[in-house]
Amino acid sequence: MDRICVAGISNITARDVEEFTKHAMVCKLLATATVVDARVAAFVQPTLVSLEEPEAAVPSNYNLITYVGNTSGRHSFFGQGAGRYPTAYNVVQDLVDVGQGKGFYCTIQGSREISNHPAMCYYVRGELDSWLRENIQDTWGEGVVTKPVPVERMHRYLQQHPDSFIAGFGER
Repeated sequence: MDRICVAGISNITARDVEEFTKHAMVCKLLATATVVDARVAAFVQPTLVSLEEPEAAVPSNYNLITYVGNTSGRHSFFGQGAGRYPTAYNVVQDLVDVGQGKGFYCTIQGSREISNHPAMCYYVRGELDSWLRENIQDTWGEGVVTKPVPVERMHRYLQQHPDSFIAGFGER
């Protein structure tokens, strides 16, 4: 769990949201997991998505899960969240099942190495250290847009600059 990069939205500002709107984008907190070279890239972070994408239209009390298969393409499932108590119960039950070696909904097939080296572009508002200055490709209001950089490296920047705000680009 400690290898999964996690960033929240507590530092987002109204000016950030205005800038995203100018570029026909919305910021959503997304969990992402994908297999890359037999390793898993897994992270949770604010993500900018086009207003044309289904993720942009998900209201606060609903959930959307999407998976993309090599052969099957994109599949999304949308529905209302279970609510505070049913969600908490199921999270605890899943943890108990894993602790007993049951797996979630199938048998455990071993663990995979986490590798958050895949690169993506980011919107960043905050202190521009030397590494970030070398990776700027555009300016958006008070923020900058980076060239593609590894997810792990961007989250390390955020740990070093906790007052900053980052948002990855979903598709660019």
